[in-house]
Amino acid sequence: MDIGIRPARPAMRPWVRRLGWMVALLVWLPLALWWGGPRYHGGPDAPQARPQPPADVRALPDWLAQQEAQVPGLRPDAAKRIVWHGEPGRRAPWAVVYLHGFTATRAETHPLAARVAQALGAHLYEARLSGHGQDGTALARATMQQWLADGVEALRIGHALGERVLVIGTSTGATLAAWLAQHPDAAGVPMARQVWISPNFGPQDKRTEWLLGPWGRQIAHIVTGGTVGTPSEDPRIEAAWTRVYPVEALLPMMALVQRVREGDWARVRTPVLVLFSPADRTVDPALTQAVVARLPPGVATLEAVTDSTDAEQHVLAGELRSPGTTERLAERIVRWAQATP
Repeated sequence: MDIGIRPARPAMRPWVRRLGWMVALLVWLPLALWWGGPRYHGGPDAPQARPQPPADVRALPDWLAQQEAQVPGLRPDAAKRIVWHGEPGRRAPWAVVYLHGFTATRAETHPLAARVAQALGAHLYEARLSGHGQDGTALARATMQQWLADGVEALRIGHALGERVLVIGTSTGATLAAWLAQHPDAAGVPMARQVWISPNFGPQDKRTEWLLGPWGRQIAHIVTGGTVGTPSEDPRIEAAWTRVYPVEALLPMMALVQRVREGDWARVRTPVLVLFSPADRTVDPALTQAVVARLPPGVATLEAVTDSTDAEQHVLAGELRSPGTTERLAERIVRWAQATP
């Protein structure tokens, strides 16, 4: 214990105190303004309410056609569709549901899903995510809740078409499939299997992570000028993807990615085959491996695809990007689906 007599400290001069407050203000005020800046939150983690598809399988094609006829500027061959195997309108043992990726359409990996459906004796439902198959402005108006509703609708249609449903998702379509797996009660119907092709659990370009931070939208406008993407000289690519679009279109995509990454992976019970390229230049394959490691034991089968001819090593099959791998991967998916308990 110190019981000595200490000399009194000299009083702090007023100007020193004022200087300290000014320095603190100059340091903390910008940080507060930055951290408290506007953010994109993406809205609720729930599908947008919409009418359910008809229970009668035979009524589905006309119902889909009526829905898609109301979509302005929908490009040819981009609409939702059912491809029957055998007798139309009769429920099959299997149904295959295809969920395409961000900016894409069902032409993305075609004819991969068709080959799988044919081998399984399955009807095929090819979905179209809201805002896709149109122009960039329409893509920028889409919301995460609309995409969740698209996924729920697709699963319900698949269940109407077949006794067992195999969902194949590419890139952000695989992210949406993962959300369905994390929310097994969302559609009110079961899934038998899922295949994730190059799943998007985070893009390679890490600047996209800024989008959900403070001032993310504003920073993105400064960096990009408000528009991202480049047109293609190949008319088939132009028809299959929305190549140029407002930077705002990235916001719901990243919101979905973040929700799924932070979701409850312990709830996933549907067997998943994950096909990815370690050299993927569009999404981060390290995040794919990290997510698979978080899944319950025995749920996921992870396989690397190293022979794709896609320049980005992202779209791993299909006549537009990697025709040489389509048949092999279709056969692999079928063998896995049939052998998985």
